[in-house]
Amino acid sequence: MSKIRIQTTQNVALDFTPASVGDRILAHIIDWIIFFAWGTLYLLVFSGLDASFDDNILGIVILFVFLILPIMCYDLLFEVFMNGQSIGKRAMKIRVINLDGTQPTLGAYLMRWLFRLADTMIFGSVVALVVASANGKGQRIGDIAAGTAVVKIKPLVSLEQLRQESIAENYQVMFPEVSILSDQDISTLRAVLKKGEHNHQLIEEATEKVKEVMGVITDLDDADFLKQVLKDHTYLTTIEG
Repeated sequence: MSKIRIQTTQNVALDFTPASVGDRILAHIIDWIIFFAWGTLYLLVFSGLDASFDDNILGIVILFVFLILPIMCYDLLFEVFMNGQSIGKRAMKIRVINLDGTQPTLGAYLMRWLFRLADTMIFGSVVALVVASANGKGQRIGDIAAGTAVVKIKPLVSLEQLRQESIAENYQVMFPEVSILSDQDISTLRAVLKKGEHNHQLIEEATEKVKEVMGVITDLDDADFLKQVLKDHTYLTTIEG
């Protein structure tokens, strides 16, 4: 499976697994089920107003404000306020990130949303599927324009990896954002901690990149932070996962 690799100045690589076309299709289907449910609720609430396009301006306004506008802005609003995820993406455990691993800006989310009108709505998602399938990073046109990608955030891990940290069942996760890191990221961090015994700059560089990717701020020492990340990852993938 292809990876999106982020290379730091200290040659520390953090890999992300792009969401498959199937993951994105299923996420899209879930979102459309929500649209259908919202449309059904709209009909139940406003059917008694006897509003129509032909003879009731108020009906048109209500239709636009309570049905069309929420559906049009759904992806933009949810991705902005749910850290790069719509409800469908959250269900499929995928998320929008920048190609440098950081959280997208409002401008990037807006760019994706504007291009979505062309590559999913206008052409019935055909263009989006073709471009995402042909692109090595699984990007649709909106992702390419915004410099973003959709990646998996709940990867499977091997038993060998899980045995490397012993976690109590009543353990409290300090950084739930660790779920965005891939198996390869975790392996890399273990290697960094091992090599960093004689190279603190390597640990410092890795810590800075991981904090940026996860979007967290902490006063923990660099090495302690990376150890905490490994423990949190182990807990989330064994006890809760």
